[in-house]
Amino acid sequence: MQPTLARLTLLSSLLVLSTTPFAADTLTIDIKAKKKAPSPNEVTPLSAERSAVLPADGGDFLKQLNGISGSRFGGRGIEPIIRGQSQTQLNVLLDGAYVHGGCPNRMDPPASWAALETYEKVTVEKGVQTLQHGAGGSGGTVLFERDTRSIIDPEDGWSGKASATTMSNGVKHDVSGDVTKATQQGYVRVFTQDREADNYEDGDGKTVRSSYQHKQAGIVLGATPTQNRLIEYSYENNDFADALYSGASMDSPEESGSIQRLKYQDQFEGKVNNVDAEVYTSNIDHLMDNYSLRPQTGMKMAVPTTSDTVGGKLALTSRVGNTDITYGVNIQNRARDAVQKNMSSGGVVTGLMWPDASTEQSGVFAEATRKFDTGDKLKVGMRVDQVDAAAAKAGVVAGGRTANQNYSAVYSTTATDKQETNVSGLVRYEKSLNATTTAFAGASRTVRTADETERYISKWGMTAPDRWVGNPDIKPEKHNQLDLGISQQRDKVRWTGTVFADQVNDFILRDKVASGAQTGAQIYRNVDAEILGAELGAEAKLTDKLRLSGDVAYVKRTNTADNRPLAQTPPVNGKVQLDYNAGKWSGGTRVRFAAGQDRIDTKMVGVTEVGESAGYGVVDAYGRYSLNKSTKMRFGVDNLLDKTYAEHVSRRNLDLGGTIERVNEAGRSAWLKLETEF
Repeated sequence: MQPTLARLTLLSSLLVLSTTPFAADTLTIDIKAKKKAPSPNEVTPLSAERSAVLPADGGDFLKQLNGISGSRFGGRGIEPIIRGQSQTQLNVLLDGAYVHGGCPNRMDPPASWAALETYEKVTVEKGVQTLQHGAGGSGGTVLFERDTRSIIDPEDGWSGKASATTMSNGVKHDVSGDVTKATQQGYVRVFTQDREADNYEDGDGKTVRSSYQHKQAGIVLGATPTQNRLIEYSYENNDFADALYSGASMDSPEESGSIQRLKYQDQFEGKVNNVDAEVYTSNIDHLMDNYSLRPQTGMKMAVPTTSDTVGGKLALTSRVGNTDITYGVNIQNRARDAVQKNMSSGGVVTGLMWPDASTEQSGVFAEATRKFDTGDKLKVGMRVDQVDAAAAKAGVVAGGRTANQNYSAVYSTTATDKQETNVSGLVRYEKSLNATTTAFAGASRTVRTADETERYISKWGMTAPDRWVGNPDIKPEKHNQLDLGISQQRDKVRWTGTVFADQVNDFILRDKVASGAQTGAQIYRNVDAEILGAELGAEAKLTDKLRLSGDVAYVKRTNTADNRPLAQTPPVNGKVQLDYNAGKWSGGTRVRFAAGQDRIDTKMVGVTEVGESAGYGVVDAYGRYSLNKSTKMRFGVDNLLDKTYAEHVSRRNLDLGGTIERVNEAGRSAWLKLETEF
């Protein structure tokens, strides 16, 4: 659509203008700067202290954290669920860039594109804590962040790390390298990763189709003319091959994604104190089929897709007394195509699953944070977003039908261009109750527009149960949330607790037609919903070397319009962990557990719901040994007792034929990782 070019031109112009300094000060960059201590919402990926297991991808890593579950589809592509919300209810940014996968069935959710070894920090903001990262994000925001300046050696400007990993059940090898060379005026960073995973076996010794290959490479070029000024360009490419999915009727023989970013950050004296500007592009080419990686005696089908995202952000901060005011614009434009082909008939096009579906979002925001002398903090924010959505090929005949005919058959409507104006707001107060205890309260209203699948998916099978049709007239979700929390650090014990409630108007529900000619077809419709939950975590330092920690999370989701549970709701889950650190070596064990879940949407069994689930408890053991100052060996055994289990929210295992069971997690898996820094 034409507005895309105009908006990106405007944003690029703003970025260029913002590089004009507001002050003429010239400072030398301090390459001795170390990483900031993480806040309670932050974790450092793959550290020995915080990562007891070896994650397959970004989503697999996130599910180790309290209040986050993961839906398994295959060996890669773990879909994170935060406080019962997932997919585009979460804002997931990879070093400032949005990446939307190429699979309509979400073989490749955004977090699966995060190669963890190349990031310095992962920040998880549960619920709504800011409005600066773009529209939506009702369930939370995840920031995979690179900070190249924090890893540079102050003496010679060189820094680097390398690692090699192998497992007994899953990953055959995972080799990565990351090298940076810096001067006072800038730096160059290059990184690469090569991973190959086999199918793994579950606790019963049954093979779970989950193998894949992943190759990644990237470069980061930074200019640092002053201590506070940064201009950075980065490019990275990820290639996946031969990815098998037990939870799908197709596999992915090949997939490629590239991300480009351009950033400018600076600090000034004057009316504007900080500027943060960036533009990015992410381009995904995805292929899935039902014959190249699995036996196929019936019709051979293939679906090549593309998913291109272009966007950016300009944020300015001004300080007035004790108040910081951050204001700016976000732009995110998505364009997605998916074509169904009958390869048994020479590649004849049988349908347009994404009929050139696009969504353009542009928003303005303002957020003020006031710090009081007592240590209290008040945040107030507002944003307004304009959304334009269209399906340019909805009227194109493919397989004898148009997408508009499919929409009309199900909803009695067609895909006309849609416009929305969405308003969101946030109030958050943090109060220091005493020297050891802090409490917070937050209230927010956030609006999430439908994604391209919810609005425009057009999969038309021979019978109604084989049809999956988006709703061009679907309304955006309106989340009205309240969360309350308290944390305390006293002597050697630290604990935190949170409760939250979310009343959702026009929740976008994936459902099935209950009657009529389209009975059994998958559709989308708006309902009212309620999400309630609580999280509790605690840690105690038993001795100078021994630490005990644990956490538990609960969420309840209800379709209040129909008085039925919402599908894919995680059960009560958590972990208990004991760690011993002797300096040169450390070790620990943990128990991951989940209760059974009987609150399911029985109408969606076989689609988004598998059925009721049993609880489980799984034991992991792990350790670390420092060979010298720069090299260490990490090792462990996941699922030590070889338990057969599956996450409640995981997909149905279609390899089992008519049996309705989930994709199981891996059985006993020993792993070894050697890593060095220089």
